Amino acid sequence: MDKDTRKIRQALTDATAHWLEKARILLGRGFDMPEIRFDLRGQAAGQYRNHPQPCIRYNLSMAAGQLESFLARTPGHEVAHYVIDQLHGRRNIRPHGSEWRQLMADLGLDAARCHCYSLEKVPTRRQQRYLYRCACQNHELSATRHNRILRGKAEYRCRRCGETLVSAK
Repeated sequence: MDKDTRKIRQALTDATAHWLEKARILLGRGFDMPEIRFDLRGQAAGQYRNHPQPCIRYNLSMAAGQLESFLARTPGHEVAHYVIDQLHGRRNIRPHGSEWRQLMADLGLDAARCHCYSLEKVPTRRQQRYLYRCACQNHELSATRHNRILRGKAEYRCRRCGETLVSAK
């Protein structure tokens, strides 16, 4: 790992700790540092996962190209997801629901769901699409869904007519 990558990783870890401390002060209770990974790819800047253990994932390629704006927005956004999960558990709470938006406001952060980072230098991989049909229309399914159908692990239905989708080939 090169020096710049280590620097970015440390900056993201420090920013995560910063927002956890802000949440501790705001809410009057501490939160353990979740696992932090730097393995996110594609167009997502960050991601919070709670299973099997709490984990925040960051997209290093995206962070490297715009570190200051990334640090100002993404760690706080993901920490808010983590804190809401710790406070409310698996109750029926939407990821960007009112509880999350309120915490973002209380932390002084913008509660916008999507980022506006440049994706110019971020490597992306697009899935191949496969044509399927039903009684009323054609559908494009991702390679993931197509492969699930081929392995007999899934079946997809049209939302309009309810018919099972079949390959158009």
